[in-house]
Amino acid sequence: MTMHKPYVIGEEKALLYALRKSDTSAFQLIYNKYYSLLYIHAYNKLGDRDAAKDIVHDLFANIWQRRESLTVTGKLSSYLYASVRNRILDYISRERSKASYLESLTHRIGSQPDEADYHVREKMLEEQIETVLLQLPPRIREIFELSRKQYLSHKEISQKLNLSEQSVRSYIKDALRALRMKLGAFPWILFVLYCKIF
Repeated sequence: MTMHKPYVIGEEKALLYALRKSDTSAFQLIYNKYYSLLYIHAYNKLGDRDAAKDIVHDLFANIWQRRESLTVTGKLSSYLYASVRNRILDYISRERSKASYLESLTHRIGSQPDEADYHVREKMLEEQIETVLLQLPPRIREIFELSRKQYLSHKEISQKLNLSEQSVRSYIKDALRALRMKLGAFPWILFVLYCKIF
């Protein structure tokens, strides 16, 4: 559905109503107004450009996915900033957990890694990857699997699915971003190795 008249940005109720009706123009207005502000807020808190971008991107992706049931009480800006703050806190919590896990893992394995332990962690990683992939939109998951599991090039995928190569690259980038957000830095390194091996 497309909007039949332009919306004034301040008309939040109208924008949210249009958004719930899958109006892409309403979504674009909200995105254009708040993306930079939310990114700056996240970057100031984290000092990490990539993490800040991923957090804000994930927020807007989540809003679009939940658009039909999205409920905003009060100002839209307050809702968006609160959502970003929650994601920042989740990110910090994950980073601390990873640091603690790495310290514990290093202590346990010492300088002689246990091969059995490696295979267990590798299996767990594979399961985590599959779980994240199942949460992706069908089209993104399909393209990612054609690339990483069937080893098709961007050109081959674009021809097979009748898409532009740029669209294929964009879908794969979205899948990798989702995996990085869900798995974190340490598993992400293993995932890169996983892609090269399998």
